[in-house]
Amino acid sequence: MPTPRSTSLRRLIAPVLAVTTALALTACGSADSGVSEADAKSQAADLVQILGIDGDLGADVQFKLGAALTLSGASAANGASMQNAIELAIEQIKAAGGPALQLSVKDIKGPDPVAAKQAASELAAEGVPAKITSMGDGLGSMLADTDKDKILSLDGVGGAQVFTQGTEYFYGTREVAPSDAVPGALEWFKQAHPEGKTVGLVGVDLGPLNQAIQADVKAKIEAAGLTFNGLWETVAPTSQDYASVIAKVEKNEPDLLWVAFGGAAPGAFAAQAKTAGIGSELLGIEFTDEATKASKGAFDSDGFKFAMDYFDAATPANPLAKLFVDAYRKAYDAEPDFYAANAYEETLMVWDLIRRVTAAGGDATDSAQLKAALEKDPKFASVYGGDDATVGALEIDLKTHGVAHRPMGVFEYKAGKVTPLATYDVGAKDFRLAE
Repeated sequence: MPTPRSTSLRRLIAPVLAVTTALALTACGSADSGVSEADAKSQAADLVQILGIDGDLGADVQFKLGAALTLSGASAANGASMQNAIELAIEQIKAAGGPALQLSVKDIKGPDPVAAKQAASELAAEGVPAKITSMGDGLGSMLADTDKDKILSLDGVGGAQVFTQGTEYFYGTREVAPSDAVPGALEWFKQAHPEGKTVGLVGVDLGPLNQAIQADVKAKIEAAGLTFNGLWETVAPTSQDYASVIAKVEKNEPDLLWVAFGGAAPGAFAAQAKTAGIGSELLGIEFTDEATKASKGAFDSDGFKFAMDYFDAATPANPLAKLFVDAYRKAYDAEPDFYAANAYEETLMVWDLIRRVTAAGGDATDSAQLKAALEKDPKFASVYGGDDATVGALEIDLKTHGVAHRPMGVFEYKAGKVTPLATYDVGAKDFRLAE
């Protein structure tokens, strides 16, 4: 794992000198990425210092990085923020004297199974050793190709869903949404609403993959001493018409209704549920500005609760998070969401693996060697957790290929502000109500 920022000046001299030399020799920044050359240079020096990087930065490595993102359809804004963050990290890495990563981006749309399969084929044909992926590798559509073509794949959107487990080259870099968040969220619900007993869910139709997810969530509901009321209604990933789903909710309203949609969809659902007079406590699996806009004022007036590993750009948790937020704002004049934050730290993970393989005298363009380096030490720097002086840590569970730990919580957005209601780790470990 990269060493967090140290107070020892001696440890900083070598990498900072390396950055200074690289900046004098390398023209960085891209008009296409929105990152200026001057900004990339300044941020690169800070990045190396914060990560405490020693040794070879990987400048001589020629590396093609793939990205499978939702750049069209209902989740287009989320895919765009991921691409922005990846390009930001690439420019910083290059300016730091690291490899000039060549990015190949593919649009998996909704995600759409056909588009996802096409993206997998194109990335394999291009010979990319690694990719930043999303939505449980395109809602499972890319998983077989991920292993067949041995493309190391990092997913910071869906995480290591039940249906992804067993795919050797796939790793989830965030909590499994909603599975990892469920135990802590249900504990919050029991304490906040002791009269509540029943739980249901509305979400995305994943076809044959639904069964495993439903079994997992149902078991966690029962383990919490609550009752699954039988409501499990789904729609196509691209749909934002919830009339038929809401009609079924009206006939079988649970006390707690999980809203398992992503992107703008939670807002659209909340607006339609409000119009229909649904009285259940709604609990989302994520929160974005796009959802707030789609709620047509419902989020601001009524509030919206969600359980996830929320990235708070307003109060960055550690020095790496602050560097990222400041750089993203400057480059794109926008606030980064968790889609962007996760894609940024995944790109830094790829750089870390390149450095590790290079330091061992290996071939950093060989995905098998990248995978071996990850498994040898599954710890990486993170924009989550840590404190004002210490970078957060992302640790991969080598059994599930998901995260071993992740700061999570239940939060509420209302009237332009997000407030924590409870915090916890995977499996509801260290659960506590917010003060």
